[in-house]
Amino acid sequence: MIVVHHAKLNPADLSAIVLKSLPEQGCVEVQRDMPGKEHAWHQHGTDETIIVLRGSLRFYWDEGASECGPGDVIILPAGARHG
Repeated sequence: MIVVHHAKLNPADLSAIVLKSLPEQGCVEVQRDMPGKEHAWHQHGTDETIIVLRGSLRFYWDEGASECGPGDVIILPAGARHG
């Protein structure tokens, strides 16, 4: 089940965000998208957590959509189709 937490984190505290996001074993990926960037429908073989630091995005999945902004956290289980 995909979960969106609005304004859960302070985007200015990047160190705390990275430490909180790290799995027990694994890594954190950082990505920057240009304004207007749209990701086509896709899915991942592993769980994914998206944390919005600046700007906004329209996040969509099979059961809905959400406007997300700084501090919002999106939690996606492996195999969840989204864009």
